[in-house]
Amino acid sequence: MKLYNFRFGPYPQRVSVYLAEKGISDFELIEYEAPSSRITWPPSDIKFISKAGSLPIVVDDDGTTVTQSLAILEYLEDTRPGPDMRGATAAARARTREFIVVLDDALTFSGLWAVYGSDLGGRDKDEYRAAIEIGATRYFKKLRLIDSMMKDTKFIASDSVTTADCVAIATLQYMVSFYEVPIPPDCHRIKNWYDRFSLRPSAAGCKFPPEQHNIARQLMAQTNIVF
Repeated sequence: MKLYNFRFGPYPQRVSVYLAEKGISDFELIEYEAPSSRITWPPSDIKFISKAGSLPIVVDDDGTTVTQSLAILEYLEDTRPGPDMRGATAAARARTREFIVVLDDALTFSGLWAVYGSDLGGRDKDEYRAAIEIGATRYFKKLRLIDSMMKDTKFIASDSVTTADCVAIATLQYMVSFYEVPIPPDCHRIKNWYDRFSLRPSAAGCKFPPEQHNIARQLMAQTNIVF
């Protein structure tokens, strides 16, 4: 199996964390720098594999190609042995999916906030003020919803690691560590989970390019957003 992936970012990180937690190591990693003004994107080899020209991409040994991060997690759950990371019952699997849907929404809104509000984007923040406020407000709203959905379990959806944990840590690491947006202080369950999961080896591999990281820091201050 080949994995085409970026060095950092929430969608690539979902897959990287999952592979580590699942114990999948028999793959070839083809790694790229994240798109920037210095890089022409997508490279010709990626565009040849995926019309969308986006990463991550998995190409299995039989030629099967999967081009979206959540689809990759589902595909690998269906085709690889190892710990069950969806849930042992229909109810447990549904609960995992519920968290993933809300987490995916949270990432979408955080992206809206960051794309139009971060200095990385170089946009006129006054012009995009409405988008910035909608993105930030709804991102925090989704986190509070997730916190209310959580029970007294060791991980997000259950007492064992699921794909929901992989999606959650990728989203929150990106916001907490890259953009320096803390978890709202009233989200006690998420904060406790995040502090514990961040210590796991699977979550330790996310490294941010210093040049971009320096510009991205303090997104809340950059956009005059408060909790």
